[in-house]
Amino acid sequence: MRSPLLFALLAGIAGVVIGRAMPRDTSAADALASASPSSSPEVPQRTPTAEEIRRNRELLDSYAEAVIVQHPDGTTGVYRPEEWPTDGDGVIVARKLPSGEIGWYAGPEAGPRSDPAAFRRLELPAVTPPTLVRGSDGTLQVNGKPGAPALQRMFPGTPSPGAP
Repeated sequence: MRSPLLFALLAGIAGVVIGRAMPRDTSAADALASASPSSSPEVPQRTPTAEEIRRNRELLDSYAEAVIVQHPDGTTGVYRPEEWPTDGDGVIVARKLPSGEIGWYAGPEAGPRSDPAAFRRLELPAVTPPTLVRGSDGTLQVNGKPGAPALQRMFPGTPSPGAP
């Protein structure tokens, strides 16, 4: 019984360590922010309703290609590319590509928002999980360095056989 509990705790700790150590790629958000025309007013932030999310998801799933539009009132809409006028009342922030993936607007240098090639798939960085080893003195080491004192208190232990 103790082994599964210990595994669950180690998995939780590893998740926290990975989450804190993982570099955050904000290039898509930066590109979106820099791509907004400076003369347009700030789009209000609001939380969409469950019904709005459900409706947009159904539309996104049913269309082979789609544009995702942020309206001036803060609402988000999903439209077929041919249904969305170039002079519409919102900004195209993303596009469902023919492959089925969502592409985010890559910025003005990528081209106009009306051009499907200006939308890029979000590339997430590869993350290497930390290496957890119990040292010869019984301390828990993370990636070859002694773990935090809280980690040592949480998992007091004896050295692993053959530990460095």
